[in-house]
Amino acid sequence: MQRILLISYFFPPCNLTASERVSSWARHLNKFGYYPIVISRRWDNKIKNLSDVSLATPEEVLYEKHDHYESYLVPYLPNLKDRIYARFGNEKYVMPRRALSMIELIMQRYLNWFIPFKNIGDFANEFIAKNEDIKKVVISGNPYILFKFGYQLNKKYGTKWIADYRDAWTTSEIDLIARGAAFRYIRNSDVASEKKWVGSASAITSVSEPILNNLTNLVGVKGKWIPNGFELGEFEHLKDVSCYKEFTVAYIGTLYHGQQIEIFCEAFKLLVDQLKEGTLRLFFPGLAFDAEQHDRIKKIMQGYEQFYLCTERTAKEEILEIEVKSHLLLYPAWKGFNGIIPSKIYEYISSGTHTLIAPSDNGEVEKILKRSGCGTITNTVEETFEFLKYAYELYTKGIKIKADLSGENARFFSREYQAGRLAELLDEI
Repeated sequence: MQRILLISYFFPPCNLTASERVSSWARHLNKFGYYPIVISRRWDNKIKNLSDVSLATPEEVLYEKHDHYESYLVPYLPNLKDRIYARFGNEKYVMPRRALSMIELIMQRYLNWFIPFKNIGDFANEFIAKNEDIKKVVISGNPYILFKFGYQLNKKYGTKWIADYRDAWTTSEIDLIARGAAFRYIRNSDVASEKKWVGSASAITSVSEPILNNLTNLVGVKGKWIPNGFELGEFEHLKDVSCYKEFTVAYIGTLYHGQQIEIFCEAFKLLVDQLKEGTLRLFFPGLAFDAEQHDRIKKIMQGYEQFYLCTERTAKEEILEIEVKSHLLLYPAWKGFNGIIPSKIYEYISSGTHTLIAPSDNGEVEKILKRSGCGTITNTVEETFEFLKYAYELYTKGIKIKADLSGENARFFSREYQAGRLAELLDEI
């Protein structure tokens, strides 16, 4: 077994989706000749709202030994900006907090002291100094300032490292939506940092091929597409769970302004109007976590309040059950933006419940769904309405449309298979 470091800001017990990618590598890389040592921050507090991320943790490094990997979780010691946010949220001292954020974003390029989690980089540096057999590192962003640690480790020890992108950084198209001049200034300044830091990497990986192509053009480093994927057998314990009594369409996860949820909602309302009396429900578990998007759904669904439900942040195990019990799983792709792939798509596929993409991105999400054979794509209100009528008619006969996971195309997206593809890249560097 060759020992390697996996560095990530997010890692279990963090209950955010971002922790699942590196967690899956930690569990599966041993099958391909690598023994991972994870360095991340502590997550002693369940994340129920955004301010929970800024809460302090105990000050000791938490070491855990697992069957196929080990982890070092360093304490999180919030700076002044985080302490203000953790205590007052968005209610008070907004302008001072924004000023502190601006200073942090500018200065952390030059001094690690301004990085709130600089102890992740410090610990990695000390670990490699004491363990000369560590020759390879994988660093997963965001936060993308983590890539600075990879650059510094390479410069000091000659460590080979892979920069893993869960999203695009300065090449992102969606980050500039509804952003002000200050954000654009920071983003433009980040381009030089990205080229410098990631330019020292031996390879880059990304969840999306279009994002990967943009990155290789920017930094001049070879890359490999490593999609997020799903865990085989994750839903095995729910195989005998019955569907909801109501015909239920569920949207799981965060909603963004770039997603045209209106297309599906208008089609759903047409179905409600046609049926007059029908047992239908549009379910948004966890969406109430985002007040702005919750208000957006309220406006779209005004007059149809009895047919939809938004709830607060929901535990992962409950989400899995919702996905199995629903009749359809909805995802409105980013139309006109190619390469934006939510990790939930893979969980949708794994659940065995049919996925409806409405509208399509005419790009990567559509490719994944077609390759897996686990869903349907519609692009207009009319197309969506017709498919909903078809699915509802089957529902009235006691039939649920299911996804087929038995084929090789679907299993390509398993996390174990993708860990093997990462191992192949590690072999090459």
